[in-house]
Amino acid sequence: PIEQAVVLAAGCGARLSPHTDNRPTALVTVGDKPLVWYTLQALRRQGVRRFVLCRGWQAEKFDDQREQLGADVTFLDCPRFATTGMLETLRLGASLLQVGGFYVAYGDIVFRASCARRLTECPSDLAVLVNSDVPGIQSKGFNQVEAVTVATSGQTASVRRIGKRRGVGEDAIAGEFGGLVKVAAGARSSIDEALARLFGASEAVVPWWMDPPAGCSVCDLLQMMVDGGASVRAVVVSGGWHEVNTPHDLMRVRNDVAVFLSEDETRAQVAAMGACLLSEANDLKRPLEIVACELNIELEKLQQLCSGELDVGEALAIARRMSEVYPVPLGDLWMDMDDTSCGVRRCSLEASRLTSRVLTRSDRNQQQSPYYEYRDAAMTRCAPFRPEWIKQLRVVHDSLPDNPDVAMNNGHFMMQTTLFVGPVNFYYRDRQGCLVCEEMNTGDSNFITPFVPHSFTSRDESQEAYIVAVTFGGSVRKALTEFARVGADKIASLTGSGADLSSRRRCLLRRRAAAEALCPEQLSAGSGIGSGRVAALMDGAAPAEGELQALAAALHVRPQDLLCTPMEDDEEVVVTRTSQTEAVARRWRTYVFVPLARTVHQPDLKTFDLRVLQSARPGEQISVGLHSFVYNFGVRPVELRWTKGGEELSTELQPGDSAYVAPLVDHSFSVSGTDVPPEPGSASSVADGFHKVEHPGAARLFVVRVPGSLTGETLGEFSTFSETGRMRVGRETMRWYN
Repeated sequence: PIEQAVVLAAGCGARLSPHTDNRPTALVTVGDKPLVWYTLQALRRQGVRRFVLCRGWQAEKFDDQREQLGADVTFLDCPRFATTGMLETLRLGASLLQVGGFYVAYGDIVFRASCARRLTECPSDLAVLVNSDVPGIQSKGFNQVEAVTVATSGQTASVRRIGKRRGVGEDAIAGEFGGLVKVAAGARSSIDEALARLFGASEAVVPWWMDPPAGCSVCDLLQMMVDGGASVRAVVVSGGWHEVNTPHDLMRVRNDVAVFLSEDETRAQVAAMGACLLSEANDLKRPLEIVACELNIELEKLQQLCSGELDVGEALAIARRMSEVYPVPLGDLWMDMDDTSCGVRRCSLEASRLTSRVLTRSDRNQQQSPYYEYRDAAMTRCAPFRPEWIKQLRVVHDSLPDNPDVAMNNGHFMMQTTLFVGPVNFYYRDRQGCLVCEEMNTGDSNFITPFVPHSFTSRDESQEAYIVAVTFGGSVRKALTEFARVGADKIASLTGSGADLSSRRRCLLRRRAAAEALCPEQLSAGSGIGSGRVAALMDGAAPAEGELQALAAALHVRPQDLLCTPMEDDEEVVVTRTSQTEAVARRWRTYVFVPLARTVHQPDLKTFDLRVLQSARPGEQISVGLHSFVYNFGVRPVELRWTKGGEELSTELQPGDSAYVAPLVDHSFSVSGTDVPPEPGSASSVADGFHKVEHPGAARLFVVRVPGSLTGETLGEFSTFSETGRMRVGRETMRWYN
């Protein structure tokens, strides 16, 4: 095996500014680790035991990361990095290598472990990684892409042209050079001879387009060798690779969790998809042998999918094929990658700032001017919510609902719960169509029903004013496809209006009766309720307790399935003041849970101003069956600790950081560092029984809990499954018959 590598990390990464203003690209953090750490780990898995890391811009910053990068990394300074190309950096790095083969890796790339493995397994002595997706076209333009053309097609083909501006069009290339080269021992002498030819003291002839050699790239060296008859093989991959050139590239890397999975983790993910496929095959009453035949796929491939032995791309191709052949939605077969670390995902303030975008709205003069600055908070594919930090850029000096500088939105499909920080005005249009303005302050909160128009402004330009808005979908969002097919107007005839309890009762009883194929006379006969009374009930009258039981029996439903909860005018938008909720706070030994906005129409939505007390060293363990979002809006850091599968982990949440915690993950919060005096005005008292409990200087977290698909109805249904087999749900391992 190849046991050494050169990492080229000397450049300044100007296009990635401001993230590289004070550190090199290779040390920009992704998931709390430097970008280059992932390259080192991927190559270590292929047997590399010694690295030469070539540094230039902000070279001293690597010293601070020496322990994390590893003792097997040797730093090499490249003093002329600003005026030379990567080939000069490679020449310097290669001079420190021992005898034998080596890898060359760019310092600004990240890739799946399988990419390095496939490059290693390529039988050619000289091979390069090529990404057929060519993401560089979007981020920097085709002329700046190190494009690769090949002589033959396939996943390993001979390179003909490699590098920028080689006189080929976009449609002629096999992909983009992936910044990763394998030089086996058999090709080492060829590389050494080529470098000696270019940089030696002799009068060797240098290609005109490589003069001077010090300004050339690695691709220039490879092209020269190809032109001289050397065989360079292209290992072509699709996806699973990123080059970080711009802030948008960095954002994409941070959201592509599959890149960071080990091969064992990828295998587990593919096996989970295989379990979904096997479950669907059982539902279709088809053994895998028949599925393979009907999909025109080798049975061995399906078996490899179920055992997790396939590549993610191959697994997705099979899922798509199954969705094409059978009436099975692709979403029921494809399982998104778990982008958490054992059930937790942290979003630092730095990562949040990376997503900043400013949106404009019209002012009183119909001129567009900045209105909001949006930043993403801790988002994950595993969670049903979309949390955002939103700064109010429009400042008003009154609280008039019809202030002409206030721009109302049109409402949105997602439900929203909001924490307010600073002097923020909250505007909304109530059920009667009237505009309302509420003056909100730190710790206040709200709940907004879908499609209610609303807006937010600041009341004081001298103070920080922002909101943390967590939008999430409920059962209607999960049924979006059926709404699209049937039509919301038709479905409304089945529901009635939340503002009219009588219409809701009428629609509900008629819907139940129609499903049971019962006309009013038959419902009367089956329930023992007079026909006149049944007619009144089916027109929206409220049933008595005895009538409810009789109707439920006749319709073969539970009594609660015939109940409707009225939605009052003040429940469409719920405004909650922290002064109201502190009186009913829940006091634990190390926490105080101050409840925030609530609505009975979303019984599993739970929001808190969680105060982590000085005694939380560590805090008490928490475990809930809901998805949790956590945002640190206080002035001191908090340590989040969690365990899953026996593994204990922790991360620090600085002010402005946020995190996601998956259902049933045991976790706790602890104050970090030494005791700090409270900020002016931060002390508050919370009722604990008949006593007042002071907690000055406590850390403050905004906590939002929502059920996702694990609603009370889902859990109730699961509880009725046979205990002999219900653990197979989501993890199918067998056919439905022996």
